[in-house]
Amino acid sequence: MRKKLIRCSACNRVIADTDGYELARAKSLPGVEWSDSDLAGAEEFLRAHSGHPLEELAVEEGTWVGEKPCWEPSGVSYFLAGNARGQFWVQRKKTALDQPAAYEIVPGRLRIENISVRIQEEDLRRQIAAEKGFSPSLKERMENFIQVFREEIAGISPERFEEWAEEMEEGESSLSARGGLNDSRWARILNRCPLYFDESELKAIRRFTAENRHPPDVLSVRVDRRISFDSQTGAVSGLALLEGKETAEARDTRPVAVS
Repeated sequence: MRKKLIRCSACNRVIADTDGYELARAKSLPGVEWSDSDLAGAEEFLRAHSGHPLEELAVEEGTWVGEKPCWEPSGVSYFLAGNARGQFWVQRKKTALDQPAAYEIVPGRLRIENISVRIQEEDLRRQIAAEKGFSPSLKERMENFIQVFREEIAGISPERFEEWAEEMEEGESSLSARGGLNDSRWARILNRCPLYFDESELKAIRRFTAENRHPPDVLSVRVDRRISFDSQTGAVSGLALLEGKETAEARDTRPVAVS
C-alpha cells in the first residue's frame, strides 16, 4: 500500500504521492503499481489543481479494510490517511492489474456490519465422515446434530452474534470472519441431543464439539459482512480502529474526518 497521498484541500481530491516513481518503475516488480498511467494521472492532477493548496497525508498503518485479501492488488479497499489537521477515509479502487489505482476521499463513518451467520455445513459433514471415534451408525445420525446446530445459529441475529461468541477470527478480507460459540450456546445445543443419541454417543459428541468449536474449525460459525459509510461528518480520532478493537460496537463507530 502507498504510504503517502497528496490532497488538494480546496477540492478535497487525492492522488498517490509521486515520490519514488522512477525507482519503482525501474524495479519492474510483479504487481507494482507505478506505471506510465500513474505518471500521466499525477501530471493531470497537478495541472488541474495548479495554484490550489496541496497537503501531504500519511497512511495510518493497521487501518486497512478491504473487500478482498490485502495481498490482492485489484479490488476496493479503504484506509485512514491524515496529518496534524485531521484524518480521512480514503477509498482505493483498482479495476484491473494493468490499470492504475484510483484514490478518493469518502465522507462519513465507516461501518462493518454482520449481515449473515451460517454453519460450515459441508465441511462439518466431511469432518464427521472422517471421525474415527464415531461408529457408522452414529455418523449417519449426526444429521440430527447438524440440524440442531443449524437451528441454534438461525436463532441468532447477525448483528448481535458477538454477544454469543467466545472468540472471533478475522477472515482473509474484511467481509468475512469465523466465530466460536460460548459455553451457554453450546449447552443449549447439547441439551437437545439426548433426543437422538444414547449416553455413549453423547460422550463422543461432547468430545467432538470440544475439539472442533474454535475458529476456524468446522464447528465455528461463518460470519458474512458488508462495508458501508454513514452520512455523518466531522473531525475524528479513529481510536477505535487504531487500537485494534474488534467488537461490533467499535467497528460500527470507526470515524472519518472531512474538510
